[in-house]
Amino acid sequence: MNLAYHLQNVRFSYQSSPFLMMDSLQIRAGEFVALVGPNGSGKTTLLHLLAFLNIPQQGSVLFFEEPCTRKRLLKFRRRVGLLLQNPYLFKTTVLGNVITGLRLRGIRKKHAVSMAKEALSLVRLSGFEDRYVGSLSGGEAQRTALARTLVLDPDVLLLDEPSNHMDTESIRVTEQVVLELNKKKGTTIVLATHHISTLERHVDTVHVLDSGRITDSRIPIA
Repeated sequence: MNLAYHLQNVRFSYQSSPFLMMDSLQIRAGEFVALVGPNGSGKTTLLHLLAFLNIPQQGSVLFFEEPCTRKRLLKFRRRVGLLLQNPYLFKTTVLGNVITGLRLRGIRKKHAVSMAKEALSLVRLSGFEDRYVGSLSGGEAQRTALARTLVLDPDVLLLDEPSNHMDTESIRVTEQVVLELNKKKGTTIVLATHHISTLERHVDTVHVLDSGRITDSRIPIA
């Protein structure tokens, strides 16, 4: 079984007492996983660990069978896209936001612009290239952040309550894009949410979190 993540005996603390306690968590490559639980259950903290923004004080994390070490953090981060429920957008145009990561990776501007326009087309924002982000609706801002993530072609896409500030159309577009990435490209998807009723038919595995622990894992009934 090819695993995208394998966490064992992971403990993460913000202060003295453990906040996240993962005795064992496996996420298969290409799997669509939902992390379900109330606010404060540890979903966002776990996503930050899976995005390698934080590393645990105890335990081990394997990423595609490679152990997580400080020397590998940047390498691993480049393979993971994280879409937060309140994404930060640079105070520039939509296109300027989407090409930023490509330019930082050394992609020439002409090619970066072409790639960015393709990503914007995927999220149904063609024609928004010159719009300043301050004029966007909440759903348009989320889709801009999604395009900025997708253009870097991550192996793993992490989504933190993505529909919180979205209108119905933006939710529909985002779900289409995410499902296509998962089914056609084999991108590993991890979705953190309060409930999965609308996505239940698509999710491979549900992990229920409470107080920093996984209290239940199940395969939804099709």
